[in-house]
Amino acid sequence: MSLLSELRRRNVLRVAAAYAVISWLLIQIAETLFPLFGFDTSPARIVVIVLAIGFVPALIIAWVFELTPEGLRKDTDAGESVTTGGRGAKSLDRFIIIALVIAVGYFAFDKFVLDPARDAALVEATAKSTRADALVESYGDFSIAVLPFANMSPDPDQAFFADGMSEELLNLLARIPQLRVTSRSSSFAFRGDDLNIPDIAAKLNVAHVLEGSVRKAGEQVRITVQLIDAASDTHLWSETYDRSLDNIFDIQDEVAAHIVEQLRITLLGAAPVQRPTSVEAYAKYLRARQLIELGHLDAMDRAEALLNEALELNPNYVDAMALMADVYEDRRSDQWPERQEEFISKIQLLRQRVLELDPANMDVLTAIATETAFRKGDIVGAARLYEQASRIEPSNFKVLWGCAMIARGMGRTDLAIRFLEYVTERDPMNLAHHNSLAHAYADVGRFDDALRQFALARSLIDREEAFRWSVGIVRLASGDAAGALESFDGVPDDLFRTHGRVLALYDLGREDESAEVLRELHAMHQEQIDKFGDKFDDPANSSFAFMFATVNAWTGKNDEAFNYMRTAADLLDGASLPGVVENKLFVRLHSDERWLPFLRSIGQAPEQLAEFEFNPTLPVDLNRSL
Repeated sequence: MSLLSELRRRNVLRVAAAYAVISWLLIQIAETLFPLFGFDTSPARIVVIVLAIGFVPALIIAWVFELTPEGLRKDTDAGESVTTGGRGAKSLDRFIIIALVIAVGYFAFDKFVLDPARDAALVEATAKSTRADALVESYGDFSIAVLPFANMSPDPDQAFFADGMSEELLNLLARIPQLRVTSRSSSFAFRGDDLNIPDIAAKLNVAHVLEGSVRKAGEQVRITVQLIDAASDTHLWSETYDRSLDNIFDIQDEVAAHIVEQLRITLLGAAPVQRPTSVEAYAKYLRARQLIELGHLDAMDRAEALLNEALELNPNYVDAMALMADVYEDRRSDQWPERQEEFISKIQLLRQRVLELDPANMDVLTAIATETAFRKGDIVGAARLYEQASRIEPSNFKVLWGCAMIARGMGRTDLAIRFLEYVTERDPMNLAHHNSLAHAYADVGRFDDALRQFALARSLIDREEAFRWSVGIVRLASGDAAGALESFDGVPDDLFRTHGRVLALYDLGREDESAEVLRELHAMHQEQIDKFGDKFDDPANSSFAFMFATVNAWTGKNDEAFNYMRTAADLLDGASLPGVVENKLFVRLHSDERWLPFLRSIGQAPEQLAEFEFNPTLPVDLNRSL
């Protein structure tokens, strides 16, 4: 009998085939499951090695033993085993067929179910890696995040001083054009986080992290600062400063200069210098800013008192004046419509004084530009202010966000998306950026991307009710009226919840209910008129008129919609009505013959916007990618 015949008789070839099929199937399962449990390639590699080693023993066992109805027995008599071997062969054939069916089924599942998910994950990972590589290519190793300094003082109330130290350093470093500095909102999001430095740096896409601590005792302060290379998690430089509080600004300048030196930025010359003030005034300013950030009920009252005390000590304290203007903006909104003229006058005087002392103050320049665009409806004036600010600090995130809003208002949503993706990538913990990017995605019909962006923003603050109205609007625009109603029902603000419910109920075919809710909305408006009378100023009335315009436009009452839009524009004294071109709730008016004439009347027709020149100065890497 030939060797091949003997191998067939003893079922060695069938065992080899069965072993190969089962091994392949086990390897595929191992490669799929192990990564889900956080394992690297080592366990899968061990499976391959073990199966390879077991191949020869399996063939030896098949040669020595045969499968019979009584089980495995030693093959000692070839003649006697012909019948029983045939039965064993049939069993092995059935086993191989079953294994092949399972293997083919797994192959189909892997090909048509798992592969697309892996490809999508790979595309996202590649895109993220590409964006991160672009950052490194643009700035090299010159990128840094300044983490909130730890308060090591015996008094926990001195935490504001530690925050102030780290934030002032961040502000100084942010003035360096060749250095990419992650914003405060993103860096401070990791306060008290258990993540290690490399993980934080990876999330913020930076090469370096600056961390430190402050211990204040009486009039003495010890500041410890460490510059860390994120890739290796090693200290590049550390220093401890023991100083008296009367030269705190010298300490800040000294630390900034040391960091610049350590990062080897040779093209800059001297490091930026902080505008000095008295230590007592500085401490009051820091405490006021901390109160505002904590958001207590009486935070604005207490912050205003502290800032007044700081300005009594130093009437030319620019930072205190800029922050006081923000406090008055908040008070203006909170106490609307009372004391509007008083607050407006105070805000204008403060900002004018700031710009006299510091013409390049970004906080004030961007605040004025934002007010010009959204309160006054003057998109042209706002564009010029943002252009001015961009020439001073092209990488400033507030400036870039404003430029994105101008581009979106011009109907250039593709450009707005590019700006917003840029700032969101570099300032990943900023809610305003995520919110604006989500709306821009929805403007161009990328509804799934918009909802994902809202979900990401909501996860940053862990508040389920956040962004519900915006999510409802996107769902409504995408055709999901039921999902929109669910979102609107969870909106905490009565006015916005009612507004959203009118729209969603109409699209669900529940028109009687929609009309009833609309009457509630009109009642809310009338309540404001009755309460405030002639103090119900034109911008406020314009906002209500604009809201009723969106309701009528969405529910098919075009005549009423255009009447309300005209009223809103007239109340703004001829200024360009903001938010019309990109507003998703006006989409059903686009086919109305009155749509383009109305846009022309407010200077926002496509041909008018096409003539509008907007040329902000952009960061080098963003300009290169456009």
